[in-house]
Amino acid sequence: MKQIITIAAILVVSSAASPAFAQDSKPFHGPWVAANIGYDVFDADGSDEEDGSSEDGIAYGVSLGYDYNFGNFVVGVEGEIGDSSVSASETDVLEAGDELALKAGRDLYAGIRLGVPVSDTLLIYAKGGYTNQRFNLEYTLGGETESEGDNIDGYRLGAGAEVALGKAFGRLEYRYSDYGAFSDTDLETNRHQVMLTAGLRF
Repeated sequence: MKQIITIAAILVVSSAASPAFAQDSKPFHGPWVAANIGYDVFDADGSDEEDGSSEDGIAYGVSLGYDYNFGNFVVGVEGEIGDSSVSASETDVLEAGDELALKAGRDLYAGIRLGVPVSDTLLIYAKGGYTNQRFNLEYTLGGETESEGDNIDGYRLGAGAEVALGKAFGRLEYRYSDYGAFSDTDLETNRHQVMLTAGLRF
């Protein structure tokens, strides 16, 4: 009899607590993890505007973060590791007739996100932060090629929209990353990306 009363008490408490828990839950709130894929345009521009080069390809990676919903706005932190299929090249960089080819390697990002909930299922946001890009370089002059790699610090700015689908979510995002000059050359590097994201909140 005591066991039955105990079980009944647990059920009553559970049923009373469940609605309260549901009311406390918020959209766009809590830890999340996601996969990203999208269109990537990599630019490498020299001091002469006519020497610029641009290539496009596919960017992909994984990201995670934590969002806090204050009601009228959402603040979050996020990190990402990615890679890309694109590269760019330019001639007459250091000497006449030479060629410098750059391929984007792994990309690390850490930043913040600020959003405004339009509804319980739609968030409009902007983002910004630090990015560290691995570049692989090949320099060719007179038929001889030298290769090396370098990590370059830069910044990233972006904006997008997030749609909540229960614990799952999807995002469409544009972002611009600027890495400045590569090594001791005048080759300025930056990229434009349009990314699709699919993720899950916990």
